[in-house]
Amino acid sequence: MSLLIGSQVTAETLGWQLTIQKKLGEGGQGVAYLASGPGGDLVVKWYNAEQATDAQRQAIRQLVKDGPPTGLAGKRFVWPLDVVTAPQSRQFGYLMSVIDTQRFAELGEVWARRKPAPGLAELCEISFQMANSYRVLHLRGMCYRDISKGNLMFDSRTGEVLICDNDNVGINRHSTCQVWGTMEYMAPELICGEASSALGESGLHSASPSTETDLHSLAVLLFQLWVWHHPLHGELEYRCRCWDLPAKRKVYGETPVFVFDPQDRRNPLPNDPDYTTAARRWALCPPSLQALFTKAFTTGLKEPASRVTEGEWQTLFRQLKDGVLNCGGCQAVNLWDATTSSLECWHCHQPIGLPPKLVMSRHGRTHTLLLSRTAKLRQRHVDPFATDDVAETILGEVSQHPTNPSIWGLRNLSSTPWVATSSDGSAKEVPPQKATSLEAGLKLNVAGVVAEIQK
Repeated sequence: MSLLIGSQVTAETLGWQLTIQKKLGEGGQGVAYLASGPGGDLVVKWYNAEQATDAQRQAIRQLVKDGPPTGLAGKRFVWPLDVVTAPQSRQFGYLMSVIDTQRFAELGEVWARRKPAPGLAELCEISFQMANSYRVLHLRGMCYRDISKGNLMFDSRTGEVLICDNDNVGINRHSTCQVWGTMEYMAPELICGEASSALGESGLHSASPSTETDLHSLAVLLFQLWVWHHPLHGELEYRCRCWDLPAKRKVYGETPVFVFDPQDRRNPLPNDPDYTTAARRWALCPPSLQALFTKAFTTGLKEPASRVTEGEWQTLFRQLKDGVLNCGGCQAVNLWDATTSSLECWHCHQPIGLPPKLVMSRHGRTHTLLLSRTAKLRQRHVDPFATDDVAETILGEVSQHPTNPSIWGLRNLSSTPWVATSSDGSAKEVPPQKATSLEAGLKLNVAGVVAEIQK
């Protein structure tokens, strides 16, 4: 039974009476409606009869009780607020917040040119926020189970992310689920059911969706964000005369081959104009990003335990965003890769002079911040474990000398002094609001972390 416009539904815990205003859309599980009530406008997802099971009702109740993950990462989930029911109906639904669809776009809308495409810096931010939120969800012992482009929305101007349709989230390897994902995002072992025939203590088949299968889905979605193409759609898909279920099972599950696999060239991009965009966008991906994608869709296809983790993705995208640089000629935005020593503009193909770099070694890892004219030194640069609410706090910025514009320095915007040690061993204090020159070999002690300026 669908809901009629003007009909009433009740939020079972909040006790609110809500009026159905209009239909917003529908999917495989149900229909979304705009509803008004004491809490203002909200969205009701109303399940189809076959999806409105007691198990799903209990799952939603548990999600409402537990609430979303904490912090900024958790706020990106458009989480269920309450179960809703209607008189004389065995069906039910749940409440969630309204999404500003003028501001937030789906990837499909970008592909169709109905919404603007994010730039490279914004792509880094979108990708980081996705990985960051799924990491927090997984650390909570939960899995999403239906990561796909239809459940992701983003602001192309700021890179802010929303993750929608969270009603299939459950406890990793313990919760039952009516949805195993969208086939093009499902891990090969899910499609083939080959993970294991063993049953765990919960009685669930170990080939059920899990954090490991989420990692495959996340990698596919990230690849689509950057390349605008599916990582397994090459000659093997191109030659299929009928794109039916057996064909999909073969391409996604039985014999998956990455289109850019450097060793296995059975499935390259076809020599067809429709695949030109994918080839061009792949070439735009920095080497370190290409390397992670290659790992995800070669080793990761066969070895679930070796898939690229959310932490690896978020570390990479933070580093890439810190390497954003405008071409001095055409002003196109470029991404410098810390694994390379030079940069050529992707648009005008002219070499781009690199500014000094601030290199920080923390917990055995090296992070590099390009000291471009707009660069900001943030709390996350000196403290990789900084919580979301303080990670982006600005500690310093690149600034010009007040009387000699040709001289640039790094200004201390924190509340504590820095110590700057020159290559000759001489040290000086850099008080708040003062700057130190961008001298090669200069070492800065910022909040106990030593960073070196390199040319």
